[in-house]
Amino acid sequence: MMTTLSEQEFLVLNGAHLKKMASANELARAVGVAASDAEAVLNAAADKGLLMVTEGKYLLLPDGTSAVHEYYTTAYGTLRSNEEVLAWYDRFETINDQFIKQVSEWQSADGDDRIQARLIKTVERLIKNIGELTPLIPRYHTYVDRFGASVALVDQGEKDYVCKPTLDSVHNVWFEFHEDILSVIGRPRDT
Repeated sequence: MMTTLSEQEFLVLNGAHLKKMASANELARAVGVAASDAEAVLNAAADKGLLMVTEGKYLLLPDGTSAVHEYYTTAYGTLRSNEEVLAWYDRFETINDQFIKQVSEWQSADGDDRIQARLIKTVERLIKNIGELTPLIPRYHTYVDRFGASVALVDQGEKDYVCKPTLDSVHNVWFEFHEDILSVIGRPRDT
């Protein structure tokens, strides 16, 4: 039986889908909703068997993943053939390749400041480019906000916010955004 999600249910469950395993507060911050609203959605979804809770963290189950994917198809189906969106994605892939290379170089060089500066410039370029999509996908403003917050912390010397997996680091936000835009345009990760 297919579950049809409301916009708010999609926001929260998509956050769980992209983060893989997160608390209600982490999901609320990531998707830009009140923690109490996120918790209500998560608890209702758990009651429906769409996700499970383990040690205060939520994990989407197959039925929840199917519901999220169905929402993408319904809400963004027309964007999957929009030439401007597809051209935007092609440009993103070039930036994505640069970002991946810069993260690897940064890690290999133990956080070299020059490499970090180039990496942050690449992120700032993506932030600007996401602005081209927000008229079509308004919820993408949360990625702009999250990138901005992580970059600000990196600028303050918090190098963990470059790519530490347990934080809302630049790398984690980038990974989630990439998964999200792939789902919007209907392409698998390996394409």
